[in-house]
Amino acid sequence: MKKTTLASLICIALSAGALSGCDFYDEPSTTDTGSEITPEPTPEVASTIVTTTAELLAAIDSAQTGDFIGLSTVGDFSNIGTIVLNKAITLLSADAEGNIISADGETVTEQAVLSGAVCIDIPTEAVEVLNDGNQVRISNIAFENITMDSCGSGESTSNSIINIGKVGKDKTAVLLDNLTFDGSSFTEPTGSSDAWVYSRGLVDLSDSTFTNKSENAQSILYLNCGSSTSRGGSNDDPRGSTFTGNTFSLAALNSAGVVKAATIGVPSNLGQDNKNCATTFTDNTFENFTYLISETSDASTALYDVFGDTVQTENTLINDIDDTTTPPDAGVSNPKNIAELNAAILAATAGSTITVGAGDEYDFSAGTITIDKAIKLVGEDGALFTGSTCIDVLDAAVGTEISNISFKNITVDVCGDPSGSASNSIINIGKVGKDKLGVTLDKLNFDGAGFIEPTGSSDAWVYSRGLVDISNTTFANKSADAQNILYLNCGSSAARGGSNTDPRGSIFSSNTFALAELNASGMTKAATIGVPSNLGQENKNCATTFTDNTFTNFSALISVTEDNSTALYDVFGDTTESDNILESTATEETVMPFTVAEVNAAIAAAEVGTTITLGAGETYDYSSGVITIDKAIKLVGQDGATISGSTCIDIIDGAAGAEISNIIFSNDAIALCGTTDDAKEAVINIQKVGEDEMPILLKGLTFDTTNITSQDQIENKGAWIRSYGFMNLTNSSFTTQDSGLQNDLVKLTCSSSKGKMGTLIDGNAFSIAGADSKETAAIKIGDSSSSAIKDADNENNCNVTVSNNSFSGYTFDIVNSVGSSGARDAAIFARLESESTNLFPGNTFNQ
Repeated sequence: MKKTTLASLICIALSAGALSGCDFYDEPSTTDTGSEITPEPTPEVASTIVTTTAELLAAIDSAQTGDFIGLSTVGDFSNIGTIVLNKAITLLSADAEGNIISADGETVTEQAVLSGAVCIDIPTEAVEVLNDGNQVRISNIAFENITMDSCGSGESTSNSIINIGKVGKDKTAVLLDNLTFDGSSFTEPTGSSDAWVYSRGLVDLSDSTFTNKSENAQSILYLNCGSSTSRGGSNDDPRGSTFTGNTFSLAALNSAGVVKAATIGVPSNLGQDNKNCATTFTDNTFENFTYLISETSDASTALYDVFGDTVQTENTLINDIDDTTTPPDAGVSNPKNIAELNAAILAATAGSTITVGAGDEYDFSAGTITIDKAIKLVGEDGALFTGSTCIDVLDAAVGTEISNISFKNITVDVCGDPSGSASNSIINIGKVGKDKLGVTLDKLNFDGAGFIEPTGSSDAWVYSRGLVDISNTTFANKSADAQNILYLNCGSSAARGGSNTDPRGSIFSSNTFALAELNASGMTKAATIGVPSNLGQENKNCATTFTDNTFTNFSALISVTEDNSTALYDVFGDTTESDNILESTATEETVMPFTVAEVNAAIAAAEVGTTITLGAGETYDYSSGVITIDKAIKLVGQDGATISGSTCIDIIDGAAGAEISNIIFSNDAIALCGTTDDAKEAVINIQKVGEDEMPILLKGLTFDTTNITSQDQIENKGAWIRSYGFMNLTNSSFTTQDSGLQNDLVKLTCSSSKGKMGTLIDGNAFSIAGADSKETAAIKIGDSSSSAIKDADNENNCNVTVSNNSFSGYTFDIVNSVGSSGARDAAIFARLESESTNLFPGNTFNQ
């Protein structure tokens, strides 16, 4: 590391003055104009010269405000990792003697090169330093052979090379000038917000060159303007980022490519106040893009101006296409395959109709059809989609219509961008719904007889995060092994027409939803309406309407719980249904075991995956004995099916993936459950059971604890659910725990590796009555000693997530100790998040 001479340092220190004897500057001094702060001029000699990565990091660490750190052009700055610039200093190229190399926008100069795994992070925390004219500057440096990865820390991270946090207070921008990026050998991710330069703050970029951008990766610049710092710290008097004299160039022309010179604003923020960018692009050159600027994510647009507030003047668009400054009006006529269909959609303008032909000459059998604007996709009679084909309707496609197309022999898989709003579906609809205008599906025909489809709880033939109206459509031959025909994820206001205060939900009219055959114990739905884990959260409901539809081979029409063979699973209970018809082609009643002994006999005879149904009513007696589950079967109940008395369920080795659902437990005794060495006192005893992605599933259960009023009814302080294994407990309720009894509702022990696999307790309701002094909890995670959860490896590494549950009446919310006197009941009795691998998000507590 080489320091400058004393004379040079004196001149640099006095550079704000008018010392004509220190003529070391490329340009005259500038001052604060009142609306934009410009930097002090560049000296001739660096404050510090560095030749290695270690010297560079040390120089930054010891630098003072105003220092110029020169990166020697003969230095080695490869795989430097993260460079944090949290002070007002400048990085720029210098020769071996420390003389700063002149740079301007017209002359190619020698530059220091950063390569390999490099990230320059200007963190949000630096905003308290980088203001009132104190600027970070990066100048005249080249970036080659870069390996991009996550850059930054905390919330302000990105996959980028230069990551700029929420800095920009007092209109003080980060300065980037005369930089060179050659992407020909970059290794970079392909997410929609990944970029060479990512900024949440104010940045001025000038006289820089970005070349050879890959058509497989997305943005060169990504401007996330969610913070006022990107507008100079003011929403009322914004001063956005400026981009002047730069060149942005793709490696080759690709009129169907998704790459942008700049994504200006975050698409999901569209419609929100104070999220716009107010940027200015002047005298820039854009090469190998099809057209210059658009307010939608059109393919091969240089500037994706999300909020439509970008000012652009005197920019140049260079390509080998004749008139391409605006998107063409017409598409490919009569597309024969998915590639031609996507090209037609790309070339179409909003409102265009694209016809899907029918016959042997048309092949729509493999690939994703992407709709990014309001077009009409209409099939000729007999138009058919088959194979691994799906339709992905993006957020911007407000007003899209799809009609008169059939879907047969489909392989259902991921549809859409896996890093964004994708789903396992045939039609995947994004957050479309602004101004109460969504997507219309009409006269479609889905024949599931030849479908190959996954069985996840949110997999569906049509998955929508937005507003969708479906009419005159047939959904036939749905398998009883796969779950949803429709899945409505209403986490966004788009699903309510863009308004939470005046919602307009999706409408479903005159459709037919049919299972291939009646399965009274099946979990298949015509529609899951709302996300179960969102229950209890505001503005997550769907407000849908179902009118004049026919539901065939379902046992019941609608329920607010995930009952077996219910057509409509109305999670939030706000669906309006009228004039719908429930049809059944059942020819015989389902046979169900009458006693615990018969249940065990049925399990013994069952194959993996078999559903065994508990009946409801006086003729079914499940009040005495142990139900033993030793394989991955489903034990489900008819509505009202009840386990009572001292009956319990013992889940033993071999049962990973087993499911218990829709059963009421009204026991009047908790006894030792099981006959093995791992038998425990519980109503449901889960032994050391569980495999990767195969937890024990407890769903839609009801625990009525009111029949147990004395400690004598509970053997050895038994729990209602005791688990040493891997389980998921969802959408269940426990009413009402007695604080006068030492009796946990859910007790998890993490001494086994199975108990550390990621147990989930989500979307349940727990309540307690009384204010007694017994140590008890709704959920206890780990073993305790002296009224506190042990501070031990087992307890600190349980890896349990307790989320989106409601707790009513508990003295403590989340504690690791309940004390030795007074009320000692807790909603969650566990090692805290800060001291363990446990997570407790989204729960509500009402005392």
